[in-house]
Amino acid sequence: MAITPKLEIRQSQSLLMTPQLRQAINLLQMTNLELNELIDQELENNPFLEKEDNRLSESSEEPKTIEDVDDSSNNTVEHDTEYDDQFDDYGSDREGYDDNSGLSWQDKLSSKTKTEDDYDYFEKKLSDDKSLYSLLDEQISMAFTDKKSRFIALSLCDNLDESGYFRGDLSEVAKKLNTTPKEAQTILNQMKNFEPSGIFTENLAECLTIQLKDKNRYDPLMEKLLQNLDLLGSRNYKDLKRILDVDEEDLIDMVRDLKSLNPKPTADYYQDTPGYVIPDVFVRANKRGDYLVELNSASLPRVLINREYYSEIKSLSQSNKEAKRYLKEQIGNASFLTKALHQRATTILLVSEEIVKQQSEFLKHGIEHLKPMLLRDIADAIEMHESTVSRVCSNKYIYTPRGTFELKYFFSAKAGSYKKDDDTSTTAIKHKIKKLIDEETPDNILSDDKLVEEMAKIGIKIARRTITKYREAMNIPTSAQRKRDKRNILT
Repeated sequence: MAITPKLEIRQSQSLLMTPQLRQAINLLQMTNLELNELIDQELENNPFLEKEDNRLSESSEEPKTIEDVDDSSNNTVEHDTEYDDQFDDYGSDREGYDDNSGLSWQDKLSSKTKTEDDYDYFEKKLSDDKSLYSLLDEQISMAFTDKKSRFIALSLCDNLDESGYFRGDLSEVAKKLNTTPKEAQTILNQMKNFEPSGIFTENLAECLTIQLKDKNRYDPLMEKLLQNLDLLGSRNYKDLKRILDVDEEDLIDMVRDLKSLNPKPTADYYQDTPGYVIPDVFVRANKRGDYLVELNSASLPRVLINREYYSEIKSLSQSNKEAKRYLKEQIGNASFLTKALHQRATTILLVSEEIVKQQSEFLKHGIEHLKPMLLRDIADAIEMHESTVSRVCSNKYIYTPRGTFELKYFFSAKAGSYKKDDDTSTTAIKHKIKKLIDEETPDNILSDDKLVEEMAKIGIKIARRTITKYREAMNIPTSAQRKRDKRNILT
């Protein structure tokens, strides 16, 4: 039989990754913040889309601008340098405007009456203590008399990390502020004397040095010890005693003095700009003890199609084929986006409800009752693909009576148990290991073998190498290191 080329017609079905399908998949795994950014872009490109809050505000009174309420806009003030204008704006934002009422801002807030609907649960979580940047503002005002230096100092505050260390590049900071690196360095050196002690330093040794000087404990031996912090960190006490030329008792006293210092000067201060995790889903218990799941509608963008505007434009473009094609394309994109957003919300709610259903014991009794659960378990229960469940759980958070968790937190593998048909979550096992180690005493440090025995007593079957793997994953040192730490023994 000869092999010759020929033409055939075959009919088959296949799933194509269309741009709209790709967009729907991307919407599913986006966070609410990313979703709002995408919606803003679509609102600019599509004339038939609008946010629901925009439509509701059309009938309301037009809000006043700052020009409407600022009766001092006609007053002009001459400034010597460009720093004056920038500093005045920055200061007004932080200090507020004087309304001559005689009340402090704390009194004004406390005088407001809030209904239950206006109650801000996130605001209630904030600390009432003085914030770090309020403390720095006070010290900057007292330390620097001219506005240029004060503005530079305020800008240097933006380069503090959460521990209080200065992490900026002085040359870049000076360039942005139109000043010299020498002047910026002079101001930074002066700010290193601020409270809390050790703030604005550039490394751990400098931080500890300033704190030791404040306690009048800094001497040549301490200077040598700070120059060899790497040996102290690795517990190489033999070399330390040789370098410092001290005996064990003196070294113990020096290390004890170091331990009394604070390596993170600002750790105990309330930050003005904390990082928030906004939950996508809320879980609450009703009077019967059942858990109710609802979406956080406040963080979800609500997009509507302006049908009236579409009808008006459509009637004006009947004779223009290109315009009609454009209108059809845009209204189709708008319809698909609204449906995709609704489907996204429905899917997130469905997955969250099933997670809450399967992890109800955790919500009632705590982490030790966290049930082993895989993506496949949720996918089978709600008849969806595992990849869909994975996308839903990516960067999504749920607020529960036990705290706020990422949805992926509830998924963990199974571990063996001596009890029949009773598996334990690896997350719960890690929690129990950490709890046992936290409860250790200096005279009773648990080795990995001993931890295996303790876990067996509560019915958990686990190998020693698994204990070691979990302990190292939680950055918990060995039993020998823990014994030295708790007994404060150097050798």
